[in-house]
Amino acid sequence: MQDFCELCGRDGLTLAYAPEHSHRGISVYVCCYCGLVQSLPRIDHEPHAANDAVRFGKSFRYPIALAALKRHAPSDHFRVIDVGSHRSDFLIALTDAFPAAEAVAIEPDERVAASAADKAELHVARIESLKFAAGTFDVIHSCHTIEHLAHPSRVLKDHARILKSGGLLLLDAPNIALTQAEDIVEEWFVDKHLYHFSARTLTRMVEAAGFEIIEAPDPRDRENLFLVAKKTGTSHAVDPDPKEVDQAVERISTYAATRSHNADALPAVAEELIAMAPKGVAIWGAGRIFDTLVLHGGFDPKKLTALIDPHLTHVAERHGVELSGPEALAAAAPGVIVVLTRGGTDEIAARAGTLVPGAEIIAFADLLGRARLKRAA
Repeated sequence: MQDFCELCGRDGLTLAYAPEHSHRGISVYVCCYCGLVQSLPRIDHEPHAANDAVRFGKSFRYPIALAALKRHAPSDHFRVIDVGSHRSDFLIALTDAFPAAEAVAIEPDERVAASAADKAELHVARIESLKFAAGTFDVIHSCHTIEHLAHPSRVLKDHARILKSGGLLLLDAPNIALTQAEDIVEEWFVDKHLYHFSARTLTRMVEAAGFEIIEAPDPRDRENLFLVAKKTGTSHAVDPDPKEVDQAVERISTYAATRSHNADALPAVAEELIAMAPKGVAIWGAGRIFDTLVLHGGFDPKKLTALIDPHLTHVAERHGVELSGPEALAAAAPGVIVVLTRGGTDEIAARAGTLVPGAEIIAFADLLGRARLKRAA
């Protein structure tokens, strides 16, 4: 069966990249007409896996959406649907800021869905399987969900259908611009993400579904694409975009080369961490970079004095090492704290410094830079 581009509907998908260690055997394609990057084969949903618990991106995105809602909410009383509510961080903040709002929560993962039960009308289901009446919502909030959908254009068009005239869409998704980070080491094209949006392709998909963009994604944010759109109800076809096609191909080519170069330096990063072990080493950040350091760099996490991640408090361990919150740092008293995250490094370093005064705090980018120099020497 022919696979057509989800954005422009054409059949010009060109193979661009094969992700490493894909359990589903996915490949990444670029549409040679509009430039949308998408993974094939598409599936309606991925079964839960043991490492699903590391999906914590939603946990710190809700303040952005809440601030936008305060700027654009039609009144203090409105009806909102939260698509992919996960652990209800947005709903908790919404309840505090807008006590009169009526909320509906959509979360297919039964392991976390119950957290929304006392805050909203809860549907433990995928958004594609639900059918709400037309014009019944004032606001739709969707955070880091659209990239998982087999057919996001269809869902966006249905979002427009169930919104009232002039209703708001608050949409958040990963930004493919992150693939251009100089310290990228993790596989960005993961199995669960079927679409890999740029600001251009995401806004065009939203507009084509019947919306007007009233707040475009922040060009300074390379990690996330957050936008606010208003329902117009008028959908349209998507024209070719040769410039976006060229940029998409260049992004993927640059990513593959940079990641390969950095991955080759990871064993040297692991060696430096092992050499510092007598001082007591704590790592702050147990997400994908940590996974890559262990799996591809050969780092033995059992050499750590502490493994810290405040966003994974619901996870007991990572790679056989107990996972703790920041409060554990004072008791562990490490001589070295490595910040193994890409965002908020300065803020984390400042907080770690107050918890363990005198500890040497090292950013992952600095470790990787030294490892690359060592390997090049």
